[in-house]
Amino acid sequence: MSGGGNIKSTKIFNLLVTFKGHKNETVGVELLGIEEIELALQNGDPVYIEETEFINVVLVRVANDPLDAAMKLMDTQTTVISKIVPINEVVRTRPDYIVEKVIMLSGEKTNPKESFVVRCDLRGRKYIKSGEELIDTVSEEIVEKLNLKLNEKNPDWVVQIEVVGEDTGVSVLRPGEIFKKI
Repeated sequence: MSGGGNIKSTKIFNLLVTFKGHKNETVGVELLGIEEIELALQNGDPVYIEETEFINVVLVRVANDPLDAAMKLMDTQTTVISKIVPINEVVRTRPDYIVEKVIMLSGEKTNPKESFVVRCDLRGRKYIKSGEELIDTVSEEIVEKLNLKLNEKNPDWVVQIEVVGEDTGVSVLRPGEIFKKI
């Protein structure tokens, strides 16, 4: 492909779910986790679950609101679901594409003078070598272009970047909208 590229990812997902477990017990954990997702969301619209090349990480596409689906998963008794992240947009894993999408989403959701923090989970280092560098770059762009304040302790917004190989899920969420089970 010559000249630029396509910002859009080839994958379509609006939830990222991780499972508890260790590398040597991955098959059973992933199967159980997928079953837990299907059972928790069975009464809604269709649910599409895609395994990834990364252990204990699946990409989920729901037809209804991903935040509602995430809350339903959080409220359901499960044994292996660890983290549930609603995803606003998916882009190819390129720093400039990620920054562009974060600025667009942040501009739509936030107000000037509100605070934010950027968090990144990096799976695969082919396209992005350092999650910290990406966090710094994205944070600088948000401060410069949107006049938001960086606040790592008590932010109004969390910019969540979920790198999954060549695809990256980007979200701008309130702090309570990223769900972690103990």
